[in-house]
Amino acid sequence: MLALTVANFKMMVRNRQTTFWALFFPLILVVAFGLFDFTSPDVSRVAIAGDTQTPFSSQLAEQVQGIEILELEEPPPGVEEGRALIVEGDLDFLVVIPPGYGESLPAVSPGSGLSRQAPVKLISGGESEERVRLVEGIIRPMTDAAVLGETSAEQPETLLGERVETREAPYFDIVLMGLVGMGIMTHSIISIAVRISNYRNLSILKRMLVTPLAIWKFFAAEVTAQLLLAVIQAVVILAVGVAVFGARIDGNVLNLLPVVILGSLVFLNIGFIVSAWANSPAAASGLGNVISFPMMFFAGTFFSTSTLPWLLPYGAEALPLAPMITALREIGLHGATLWDVWPQLAWLAGWVAATAAAAVKVFRFS
Repeated sequence: MLALTVANFKMMVRNRQTTFWALFFPLILVVAFGLFDFTSPDVSRVAIAGDTQTPFSSQLAEQVQGIEILELEEPPPGVEEGRALIVEGDLDFLVVIPPGYGESLPAVSPGSGLSRQAPVKLISGGESEERVRLVEGIIRPMTDAAVLGETSAEQPETLLGERVETREAPYFDIVLMGLVGMGIMTHSIISIAVRISNYRNLSILKRMLVTPLAIWKFFAAEVTAQLLLAVIQAVVILAVGVAVFGARIDGNVLNLLPVVILGSLVFLNIGFIVSAWANSPAAASGLGNVISFPMMFFAGTFFSTSTLPWLLPYGAEALPLAPMITALREIGLHGATLWDVWPQLAWLAGWVAATAAAAVKVFRFS
């Protein structure tokens, strides 16, 4: 059986179509998402905290509301609440106004025109440096105008920037895990569907029934070779994302292995089902694409399923790719253990059992 597995693996590697769907297609998407910046939103969410009862805070809020790229969050949160919102990724910027900012205070020295004012803080999270500098450039003239009197060679610092660590992973890291699941799905479904359909058309499956080789060994070797290629596929995609584009994997990489194997088994079973319905390799490839491409978009590969309208988010979560991607992201990006993602693993195991039963029922040798 080992020799048969190795032979199947070699045939897959030598097949250009298999290599393309397994490696090059997902890597093209990795490069595309790595080269282009999809993280800068059109509008940044801003909240004002601290002393929000001064004329300056009212004026600042009014001016922020008039800027197209800024969205003022109401009502104003507390400082700690605002920090928590940034950490969770629910807020982009927090402007903290010190007590009495902009009100008349004793001057540093007679005639200097400079007031002893604690600076305003601009707290940000995972925003890009370009976006932070842009927002600073918008807020700073307002803070300067509130406290600076006569022009002086030495002006006080009226705005201080502060960064906090966020739990929200960068968009590229999120998409990278989605591309791992997507690559395994498309390859597993299309590759096995085309191969089995081709074997059936060439009467290879029918001839296998009269050979001394147990038919289960033939399929076990085929599945094992496909699982091995799926693991290699995941390793290559993650390696390119980390080494070339600086993606971070905070969890235990070995914990990703059971997710990859379970997900691959589900899609291999779907591939066997597709091969039973298709009358030719071309039809198997087309039908595999019909199944995999909608799942690619609706299961959250590139965006959260919560953004889908109406009841679609609930339907998307039922797709087999959705729990696979969720488990990959929880383990890889948030350091979750296998126990932490047991609902997703159980859902995948259920899909394995259901699709395996369906594949056995509909499979045909001729």
